[in-house]
Amino acid sequence: MGIEELKFEIDDKGRVICKNHSNYDHLIRPCDYFQDLYLDAELTCKTCSHYENNDCYFSKTRIDEIIKRGLKKAYLCRLCGKKIDRMLSIIHKLYYKETYDVEMPLICCDCYEKIKSNEFLSYSKKMTDFYILNIVISIFFLCYFAFFLSILNVQPIFYYILIIPLFSFVCFIISVVIRKSIKKLRYFYFGIKYYKKHFPNQESKV
Repeated sequence: MGIEELKFEIDDKGRVICKNHSNYDHLIRPCDYFQDLYLDAELTCKTCSHYENNDCYFSKTRIDEIIKRGLKKAYLCRLCGKKIDRMLSIIHKLYYKETYDVEMPLICCDCYEKIKSNEFLSYSKKMTDFYILNIVISIFFLCYFAFFLSILNVQPIFYYILIIPLFSFVCFIISVVIRKSIKKLRYFYFGIKYYKKHFPNQESKV
C-alpha cells in the first residue's frame, strides 16, 4: 500500500527528515560523530525503500525529475541563494505546496543556524561587505593592471600575441568574480528583506 500522507521533522541543525523514510530510526539517531557528519548523503529518497518500491507519495519518476532539477541549481536558499542539495528539504517544500498550498521557504543549514542564534543580520552584513569588497578590489586590480600594461615599452607584435590575450583573460576572470559577487549581493538584499518581514520576533531578540 502506498504512502498517502508524508510527515516531516526538522532536527537541531535545520535538516529536514521524513518520518516515513524506511531508515528513519537510523537518521534521527546517528551512532557517532562521523556518522552524523555523513548523514547529509543519506537524507535523500534514494536511500528509502519506498522509493525503490515506487509506493511513496511522490512517484519514482517524479522524484528522479526533482533530483535532476536540483542538480541544475533549481532550488536555492531563500535567504542567501546557496544551492539546496538536500533532497528531503525539497520534497518537504513541494509536498506542503501541493497538499496545503503553503509556500515553505527553502533555507540552508547555515542560515538556519544563524536564525536560531539571532545572528542572521550580522552574518548577512558581513557577507554583503565581503562581496562589495570583492567588487572594489577586482575593479582596482583591473585598473592597475591596465595602467601597468599601458606603460610597458614592448614591441607592437608582443601586444598582439601576448599583452592583448593576457588582458582579455584577466578581464574575463574579473568579470566572472564581479558577476558572481553582484548575484550574491542581490540574494542577500532580498534575503534580508524576507527575514525582516517573516522573522520579526527574531529581530526583537537581538
